[in-house]
Amino acid sequence: MPPRIGWVDPPMHYALGAALAGGVGLLVLSPSALLVARVLAEGIALFLCIRGIPMVAVFAVLAAALLPLTGHASTQPPPAGAEFADILHVLSGAMWGGGILALGSLRPPEGWRSADAKALVGRFERVAQVAFAVTALTGALRATEQLQDVADLWTTAYGEVLTVKILGVLATVAVSLAWRRGSPMARSDAAIAIAVVGLTALLAAFPLPVN
Repeated sequence: MPPRIGWVDPPMHYALGAALAGGVGLLVLSPSALLVARVLAEGIALFLCIRGIPMVAVFAVLAAALLPLTGHASTQPPPAGAEFADILHVLSGAMWGGGILALGSLRPPEGWRSADAKALVGRFERVAQVAFAVTALTGALRATEQLQDVADLWTTAYGEVLTVKILGVLATVAVSLAWRRGSPMARSDAAIAIAVVGLTALLAAFPLPVN
């Protein structure tokens, strides 16, 4: 296992707290058993994170896996394998986007061009490439199932938000490449990733195009 880098300690309790707040808000508006389970998992993950107790990842992954099950899939009969694809999409996206957010919250003592910072980015890059590929593939597969026609991307509310999300993902990729090549764009990368996560959550509020 690679040695631990001392200054790497991202404030993950902020992200977990935001997820819990969003889950509680949805629970108030539209309560369900799955949503209760998700909020409990988010609450336990936040508690463990604040207390510095291991096993945070277990409950965070559980909450993320329940996220798509509390959206469209819980109100409409999904196609075969759709729930699995949604869960895989959310988990891989969380691994990719969450890693960007974690890196963006850090401040390397000697800057992002230092040896430690480059080593950290290199470790994340190996995971990010696989996570992004899975996220893009599952997202494209689900989009082809949910949209009747390409025109749905600009003629339906769901499609318009999806289009903006796709543009956000492309922007994140572009900024990430610039950052990896030495440009000081960690905060920009994290900000765009936050926007993409927000758009993903917003998609759950829109009805799917009628098939």
